[in-house]
Amino acid sequence: MSDFVALQDLTDSIAPRLVSAKHWSDATFINLPMLYPSGAFVTVRLSHAKDGIRVSDSGFAYREAESFGMGRSFARTARSLAEFYSVEVGSRSIFADVRAHEVERAIMDVSAASHATAKRILEKADDEGEIEMSEMLLNRLDVLFPSVVHKGQKVTGASSTEWDVTAVAKFDRRSVVFQAVSNSPISVYKASTAFHDLSALENAPECVAVIPSKAVMGPNVGILNQAGRVIEIGQSDAVYRRVAA
Repeated sequence: MSDFVALQDLTDSIAPRLVSAKHWSDATFINLPMLYPSGAFVTVRLSHAKDGIRVSDSGFAYREAESFGMGRSFARTARSLAEFYSVEVGSRSIFADVRAHEVERAIMDVSAASHATAKRILEKADDEGEIEMSEMLLNRLDVLFPSVVHKGQKVTGASSTEWDVTAVAKFDRRSVVFQAVSNSPISVYKASTAFHDLSALENAPECVAVIPSKAVMGPNVGILNQAGRVIEIGQSDAVYRRVAA
């Protein structure tokens, strides 16, 4: 049994770490307990405007999208969310100009809009990348294992969660799950979580992540390796047969 801890003391020690602020001569930056898809904290910038205070995401959602080559999607995506969150959209930022007593609400609106914009853009990038990878992978599998490959399958893990996977190859009493994985945090996280859940089954299938290349994926290869095998989409037929053996 652990030592008793007063909830107020625990809360008082945690709360200052959830929100932090840095002050400059003309602006204040506030880090909030929300994460962009990359893992960076959602941040808002407070500065003086003509008729009050400008609360802005300082272009962080745009830079998040740009880092994944989706910068062109920023303005269109942000504007589709602007009315719901009561914010305005510039060429590279999300903001609200408010009076001092409205700043707290504006911080919540701008941070939520910035987070939602980055998340929606990255989900779109993930979908497009995975679709392309899936098509390439299925073409390879059709040639290599034409009679045993089942496309677009749902596989139930140890947690009873059903996972959508690119394909399952069934060989006698064993199965091999092939999952196309693009270079996006969402795609990597989804595949890694599914592989860990499937690996916990009593008769666990072999899990194989098929990626564009190890050079493109970088450290994400290590994450995928923790729960399955990783091969590149362009590797030889022998490599595919070896992971399925």
